Amino acid sequence: MSMRVFLLFVLLLNVIVHANDCNIRLLPAFTDSPQKQTLANVRDSLLSAVQAQDSNEVFRFVNVLKNSGYGERALDNYELLQIYLMMNQYDSALVTLVNEHFRYINESYDNEFGVCSNRAPYSAFDDELIAHADRTIHLTTEADFQKQLDRISDGTANQEYKDFTILLKVILKNTRFNYVSKRSDYYAGLPPDRDSFQHARFSGGSYTKEDFDNSHIFDSLIEKLIAFKNKYPESEFNPWIMKQLELKKNDRERDLRRRHYYYEFFYTGGIGGEYFISPSNYSYEWNVVFQINRIIFSLSYGRDDYFSRGWNVMLGVDVFENKFFKVVPFVGGNNALMAGTQFEFRPWISELGREAPIGCYLTINAKYVYKYGAKNDEAYDDEKHSKHRFYLGVGFHIW
Repeated sequence: MSMRVFLLFVLLLNVIVHANDCNIRLLPAFTDSPQKQTLANVRDSLLSAVQAQDSNEVFRFVNVLKNSGYGERALDNYELLQIYLMMNQYDSALVTLVNEHFRYINESYDNEFGVCSNRAPYSAFDDELIAHADRTIHLTTEADFQKQLDRISDGTANQEYKDFTILLKVILKNTRFNYVSKRSDYYAGLPPDRDSFQHARFSGGSYTKEDFDNSHIFDSLIEKLIAFKNKYPESEFNPWIMKQLELKKNDRERDLRRRHYYYEFFYTGGIGGEYFISPSNYSYEWNVVFQINRIIFSLSYGRDDYFSRGWNVMLGVDVFENKFFKVVPFVGGNNALMAGTQFEFRPWISELGREAPIGCYLTINAKYVYKYGAKNDEAYDDEKHSKHRFYLGVGFHIW
């Protein structure tokens, strides 16, 4: 087998694999083609049927567009969802919505490069059907999205669908559909004719700050998902339920690490500032502290009534640490040689970052220092002296 044939085989295999993963269908271009004009006429007829509330004609034209070979470029699933809602077809609207969201969270759309993406294909039209649907069915804010879910819940006669819609309102309470127009295509740097436009169908964060402040939010969501699955073990919505369970468990694990980063991130390093004073002679120190793994480096400026004031450099080792306590022996000096041990107690600790395990804490400190050096006086004196010092202090650290 020649190298060229081998490379063609590998390329073909790659396309087949992606096609299986992403359901890729290569569609022929139809920009300003007779086929596109024909579909535009069908869309005009569909609009007339929607305005007349003629259900039979509406879904006859829907089937013509969906089976035309141009898929969502003839009628995208967002437009289909709006049509179902305009025609009060609540069960079909719910199924279409869930299928779209399942594709979105699985990133199973195919983009123009033929790889998996969360960008959905939109219809290639910018016509009165889109304008009428957007005027009639609002889904592009969280409040509008929730109102349409209320309509589905109130309108369906199926108890399973009612229960699922109630669950959907909780899980997707901060979700909305993206608004897409010819103008947004233009500002995205794409041709304004929408012929090849793809965009994420959904937007909005999963959680609010209030959600994160509730330490039980993830457990509550997981319990609701499991309860639905147990009540309806054969539900067509269970693939979405299982994917949401996976996502919520991952979210809970990340949030646990954010809230309690000290469970598994000891000795990771940080930076802090400390102030000490000696109750016996009112000498003081200002420290800037850097930690890398267990090694602690501090730069200290202080005054001692026996030794010369000035800067000192200290090197310590974090020999013990848990949530509340830390013990650091150290050596160093400049105007005097020093050795001692510092003890920390943390009365307050909190996370700073939501997306990374970064925290901060306050400390109440105590330390013993042995100092050896020249006495602080005006005259030259090469005699060395030693002193024992005890300090109390406070600190603030970012970890």
